[in-house]
Amino acid sequence: MRLAHRVLWVLAGPQRRTMVAMAGQSVTAGQAIHKAMWGPFVDDVVSLPCTVKYAAFDAAAVAAGNFKTVAVVGTKASLEALCEDAGLPEVLQGYLKAMIPKLSAKPLKVASKATTVLGHATVEDMVVGLVTDEHSRVTAKHRPDQVRGFVHNSVPAKEGTLLIVALPEAGAADGWLGSVAKGHHLCSIKGAHDGFDPARPAPVPVHVWCPGTKFDERVFERAQVIGESIQLAARLVDTPTNYLNTVTYTAIAEGLAKRFGLKAVSYQGEEIQEQGMGLLFHVGRAAEYPASLVVLTAEGQATAEGAVVDENVCWVGKGIVYDTGGLAIKSKDGMCGMKHDMGGSAGVLGGFIAAARLGVRVKNLHCLLALADNAINDRAVRNDDVVRCMSGTTVQINNTDAEGRLVLSDAVAYAHKHLSPSLVVTMATLTGAQGIATGKHFAAVCANTDAIEGVTVAAGKQTGDQCYPVLFAPELLMHEFDCTCADMKNSVACRTNAQVSCAGLFIYKCGFAGKYTGEWAHIDMAYPVTMEDERASGWGPLLLENMLQGYQAAKQA
Repeated sequence: MRLAHRVLWVLAGPQRRTMVAMAGQSVTAGQAIHKAMWGPFVDDVVSLPCTVKYAAFDAAAVAAGNFKTVAVVGTKASLEALCEDAGLPEVLQGYLKAMIPKLSAKPLKVASKATTVLGHATVEDMVVGLVTDEHSRVTAKHRPDQVRGFVHNSVPAKEGTLLIVALPEAGAADGWLGSVAKGHHLCSIKGAHDGFDPARPAPVPVHVWCPGTKFDERVFERAQVIGESIQLAARLVDTPTNYLNTVTYTAIAEGLAKRFGLKAVSYQGEEIQEQGMGLLFHVGRAAEYPASLVVLTAEGQATAEGAVVDENVCWVGKGIVYDTGGLAIKSKDGMCGMKHDMGGSAGVLGGFIAAARLGVRVKNLHCLLALADNAINDRAVRNDDVVRCMSGTTVQINNTDAEGRLVLSDAVAYAHKHLSPSLVVTMATLTGAQGIATGKHFAAVCANTDAIEGVTVAAGKQTGDQCYPVLFAPELLMHEFDCTCADMKNSVACRTNAQVSCAGLFIYKCGFAGKYTGEWAHIDMAYPVTMEDERASGWGPLLLENMLQGYQAAKQA
């Protein structure tokens, strides 16, 4: 790579880190600059802070607590059942009984302020959230989205807050408790904060109650692991690119692998080109920091739930840390928010870390992060350029703003060539057309078998990371990429012909080159990745972990 006017960082695995420095600058000095600029931020992300702490409902702790805000969320039936719990402090019981009849049938009705004495503190706010039972055949039965909305709007992540979650049934635990974590955010660059708050308050205690159920402690340990991964994913999506570039992102992934004893391999810059990943290399070659492919691996172990399934599973995430559109440049308004374009990789990394910590029962679970900054300079890939995928497929670029499918194709080709997968799942903020096809609340899933499509949709209903199927019909759609001087173009000829499916099928055709016989699911979550206020939603980790559970169970059936 040319060195004039730039510093190029290369992180080549957790045991070896080097830097190609600007002329006249020593490697040691460059590494010191890296540590001073980003070290505290990277270390804080790897520590996996979380704003909530889950535990079984403890009436004595509630009664003796020093709480200024007490929030309670549940369905009408679960709130009424909670009122009858003999252990509930009398003052809370009284307020709940008075509030429940006043709650509207509309979701997330917040009761008025109340002042009373609980333990040794004055409770300044008593807030009750009602979760309705309104759902359709395609939405999550217990409406975890309403739980997330209640926490986001009404439960402050600060000292003196208590949240009581009254589950409608034990089966709602994953979706509801995951949604509690989705309601808070960690990214803070206000005032003196430099990517994180060093004086972060203690986590909000979340007391979980369910009628007729005494939970095993493992339920709360699981919720904590998943909650930390959800907030990891959301934090990465919220973080701007001058903090989360391809270098810091690689360092975070490798740091997490080291912390939890997982295998890590990574390739940067020219190493990617040398491996044959021409698509990923060309998308990232104009950027200040080089493209990176990070591969993390968790080995399977038998658990009480079952033996190891002799299958390799690969999760592949699009990690475009910023998307200008390349030379097919976006408008000033269209470019704002493009720090979110690595949301698929954040969901994959969060899901992988959660699954690895909770225990994997496939032979190997691999996490592949295809990281690049789609920037502009005299080295930027051009429309009409022809580049080659690791699979051997050649691609004529006819839209540099259709870069996500390019980097994913190389990562998928790497997985197919080196990791012998039985299942490949790609996750990406891939197309604006996803919002047209399945809206703001549902990701689109394009799958090559009914079985993996069903596993994905079922996991979405269970967790609240909802998905809806789109066409898998390569025989009808692949002509959209016909090209006279290369194997394919990278963007469709007709923009009204199932664009969401076409974008996914490009990855399937280009990455696998017709040689893959296993299962594949592509999840386009361009709109669900953020909430209404442009904050990250924490979408993905809980879905993937539940998908893995469903896949393992199906293979053992």
